[in-house]
Amino acid sequence: MDFFRRQNWDIIGKSWLWFTISAVVLLAGIGAWAAKGLNYGIDFTGGTLVAYSLGRPVATSPAEEVAVIGQIRDALKTMGIECSEIQVAGGDRIYIRTYAVANDEEAAARDEAIREALNKLYGAQYGPVTPLGRETVGPVVGGELRSSALRAVIIGELLILIYVWVRYQFWFGLAAILALAHDVIATTGTMAIFRVELNSWYVAVVLTVVGYSVNDTVVIFDRTRENRGRHRHAPLGPVVNASLLETMARSINTVLTVVFTLTALLLFGGPVIHGFALAMLVGICFGTYSSIFIAAPLVVVFDNWSRRRSGRAVVTPAYSAATSAGPSVSPNASEAEGVTEAEKPRVSAAETMRRAAEAAQDEKRELRRLRRAKKRAKRAKGKG
Repeated sequence: MDFFRRQNWDIIGKSWLWFTISAVVLLAGIGAWAAKGLNYGIDFTGGTLVAYSLGRPVATSPAEEVAVIGQIRDALKTMGIECSEIQVAGGDRIYIRTYAVANDEEAAARDEAIREALNKLYGAQYGPVTPLGRETVGPVVGGELRSSALRAVIIGELLILIYVWVRYQFWFGLAAILALAHDVIATTGTMAIFRVELNSWYVAVVLTVVGYSVNDTVVIFDRTRENRGRHRHAPLGPVVNASLLETMARSINTVLTVVFTLTALLLFGGPVIHGFALAMLVGICFGTYSSIFIAAPLVVVFDNWSRRRSGRAVVTPAYSAATSAGPSVSPNASEAEGVTEAEKPRVSAAETMRRAAEAAQDEKRELRRLRRAKKRAKRAKGKG
């Protein structure tokens, strides 16, 4: 796909548009997070695991197990019991994970109600339903899991910062970390908006999204470094913009293959993995967006800020030097020759980057010429 390479879209020139879109999404997610909190599941809040056995196997194949789980889930919903997970083991044992209750009396009453519901479903055909016991997981374990997950994310991002800093520059590493923080906050905020129940699988989702996003970001940074090596005199803006367009096809093709798979899981995977598929789908989309529209523009923003701070020249917008390069044709001349805007040859981002490098080099030569002229005038004035 050379379509994007032939374009000259000013992605870097519209950086503040992308930043504004991200700010709106982040504020909406943080607002829902602060107002409603996250919908933590049993893995984080603690809960109860109850087990029952049947006289004969109720399911002898994976398809039958899926059907049985669906029947049990529907029966318990009518009772007002929300279950986090239902499993069928060995065909004749049923495990149900649900939220903990205030005391043992309420727990025993709920266990008996579940047993009666199962007995109505399968007791007549598969024998009596016998309770096998109950295990309780306290909220302390859930709190430790949340702390471990937070530490894993922080350590992972710090290691990524060090890696990108060593491989490229500090500004590249800082931009990558901010983009990863954007992905984590945006994904978590979306889960807060849709009230998705979060369990231990969300830790895997967050770390997967972080790894996927930084992988795409490193590809863009690699192309940026290659183009900077070829066009040393070009401003960073056109170089990053051309690098984005050169890697755009790769980014889109990669994310689409993942999106297709996750969409299939979301639609046909069933309620057990619905939250996982949704979180992965949202996180992967945010990760791709941040690599293109957040990380790369931030590198240019940081570079311009560093130049202003050190008193060096800043090219703003990214194409101001590029458009001045090459032969200029006045509008009247174009009309006289019968050349319309649509008939003018299309200039690619790579060509714009090359012209920007030439314009910057010509500008440096002109500055050196002016400095030499001033020195000669000063020496002549001194001799006179």
